[in-house]
Amino acid sequence: MSTAKAAIIESLPKPKLRGLPSRPLNTPAADRLDRIKEMAAALLDEAEALDHENGLAENSENINSSLTHKTAVDFYDEVRRFEMRLISRALELTGGNQARAARLLGLGTTTLNYKIKTYQLI
Repeated sequence: MSTAKAAIIESLPKPKLRGLPSRPLNTPAADRLDRIKEMAAALLDEAEALDHENGLAENSENINSSLTHKTAVDFYDEVRRFEMRLISRALELTGGNQARAARLLGLGTTTLNYKIKTYQLI
């Protein structure tokens, strides 16, 4: 086993390793493939979440480093840009389904629809 594969396996929580297709003779190939697809999807979801968290951390750092008592920030413009990114990401995650995106954001569908029209996101 390569070092990279070993590192990936070590990073997985142990409960996720249970049921891995390690005995090909006992488990049909279709079941093993489905299990591998589920694990791959979970890893991709986790990677997207980490990427999103990293983006939020970078934005927070930019604000911390650029904001001083001598500079001014347009609060409403910053909020508008943040909302636009957040709504766009929610729509992306839900495949454009506005009702699911509203639930994801904790908004009413009417509120989300209003913001989408206001920010001209669609």
